[in-house]
This record gives sequence, C-alpha cells and structure tokens, in this order.
Amino acid sequence: MCRLVFVIGVLTVGPLGSLSPAIEPANPELIPEARAVLDYLDWLEGKGTLGGVSGSRNAEAIKEVSGRYPAVLALDLSGWNSPPWGDSYNRVVQNSVDRAKAWWQDGGIVAMQLHWIHPSNPNGSAWRGKHGRKEASGPFDFYAALTRGTETNRELMRDLKGHADFLQQLADARVPVLWRPLHEIDGGWFWWTDAEQPENTAALWRTMFDYFVKERKLNNLIWVYNAGLKPPKGRDVSQIEVRKRFYPGDEYVDISGIDIYPNGYFGWKDYRVDTYARAYQIMKQVSPNKILALAEGAGIPDPDTLAKDGPAWVYCLSWWGPGKKRPEEWIEHTYNHEFVITRDELPEPKRFAGNP
Repeated sequence: MCRLVFVIGVLTVGPLGSLSPAIEPANPELIPEARAVLDYLDWLEGKGTLGGVSGSRNAEAIKEVSGRYPAVLALDLSGWNSPPWGDSYNRVVQNSVDRAKAWWQDGGIVAMQLHWIHPSNPNGSAWRGKHGRKEASGPFDFYAALTRGTETNRELMRDLKGHADFLQQLADARVPVLWRPLHEIDGGWFWWTDAEQPENTAALWRTMFDYFVKERKLNNLIWVYNAGLKPPKGRDVSQIEVRKRFYPGDEYVDISGIDIYPNGYFGWKDYRVDTYARAYQIMKQVSPNKILALAEGAGIPDPDTLAKDGPAWVYCLSWWGPGKKRPEEWIEHTYNHEFVITRDELPEPKRFAGNP
C-alpha cells in the first residue's frame, strides 16, 4: 500500500499524481482536514481497509504485539459516571478529548461514539435495561423530547449542548472526528431505538445533526451512521425495510456502517472466518449511496479474504485488543498485512490539512 498525499479538495494518489473526485459531505462546510479524511476513505474503498480499535490501552497493546498502531482509534464521549455534567463525568469526557487531540497529532484518525446516558434518568445509562450497577433507564418520550418547550426537550438539548461544548475543543484544534452517534441505532438495547416508530429515532438523529452542524458549526464531524447486528424484532437479521425506517437520509450521513459480533443464533460467524459480506449487502440496501465501514466488532476479519473477495469495508474497528479470542499471532498477522492500513501508513496530519 503506497503512502498517500493530500491537497485541499483533491486526493492525489501514486507517483503519477492521478486525481480522484471528492465525495460530497453531509456538511458542505466541513473543514479541509475532515474533507481530506473523507476523500481518502472514499478513494480507499476496495483497495484496503483501515485497522481500528476502541480505547488507548488496546491501541498500545496492539502496538506492543504487532509493532504498529491501528490507523483509527475510537473513544467515547460519555462521562459514564452519574450524574451527567458532574465533576467526575466531565473529567472522563475531557480525558477522551485530550486523547483524541494527541492521537490526531501523532498521525492517526479519531473516531468517537457516545454511550449517551438517558437524558431523563441521570441514574440510568445508555441501555434500556439494567446495566452493571446502573438502574434500568426505561423508555424515552420521543414526542416530548422533539417538542420545543417541554421538560424532556430541555433535558435533550442540555445534553446536546454539553457534548457539543466538548466537541468544540476538537473543532477548535482542527481535529476531524468520525462521529458515530446513536450507535447500533436499530438494535433495541439502547434507549434511542424506537422499535415501534423508527422514524422517531431518525428524527432524533436529524435533531442532533441540525444542532451540531447548523447551530454550533461543528464542521470537523464526519457523520457515521451505525446499524446493529440485528433489528429489534425477530430472528431475521436483514429486515431491510425496517432498517431503512431508522435511516435519517443521505443528506445527514457521510459513512454508513454496522456492528457485528459472532452470534450463532443470528448466523454471524467468528470474524476470522467471516468477513460479513451479508452485513455489507444489508447496509448497501439501507444506504446504497454511502461508503461502508465495519464500525465495531470482535476483531478485524481475515485480511486475505478481504483483499481477494471483499467486502469493501473502508475501515474495520475491533472493540478489544489482544486477548483470548484475539490471539497475538492473529493481531500480528492482521496489522502487518498489506491490505490493512496502520497509523504509520497514513499521511501526516499536516498533509491531511493540505499544508506543506
């Protein structure tokens, strides 16, 4: 895989400097750094996949085993600790923001998701049911939340403002973010999934987009739509028409993805033998105009098969680093495979910005 060089608005590839047309972002005011990342991913489709992992410790463990850092580091914008917006919560979020800045400066690409604590239940969590020591969050009143002037709407906007304030630090530092809100959007285990009226969940996405982009001018965010390994009802993992009802529309999405973990009941095999071509086809039907990512999973699928047969995931992000189900020899093989792009193979951050 050759090293790539960017200039603003144009992707230049290879020794002959051939040009690739730029992808149109959901936010036309996207900063050049973020536009270059999006252009890169658009060009990369079918040529390679970025290796990614969640959490700084996992990234360090992968480096120790393979000698290479993942290209993409995923961090969480949630402060986890109740109550939201207390000192403990804010310290955790600030730590994620600081790590994101450092990762970008060191040459990597930042991804972020948000395990958003239920806006109306500070003692709950992102999960509808009981989660660890957190009580069940319960259902979410979408109608009230999306109606201006209600208490639920004020709670919703309080949280959007609080998280936008932290994202503003990354915008000010010109750090692009693969922003993956409302992740596993159609799965049913998080409060933001409205299984009975999926259009409400899609409206919630658009509300966040409008506030972050149009009002707060967070022009560093690349919007990543993210389905779950199954929809909320039944054993059929496809349910294309149901999944489509959760989708907010192409004008609100830059990249589309899905999270897949091995699951015998739903037919998903171990990532080392299954590159999840069926999941790719599902998302191609849900969002046919978008480049696709394996946004989260147990590990990076077999790069030999990805290189030979696809599917064309532009990045594959493991939730964990080395471990029992991710043996060191697999990590070493994966991250040193020519099809998997690591941090050292990305352009330098200043090159993403179009600077000399």
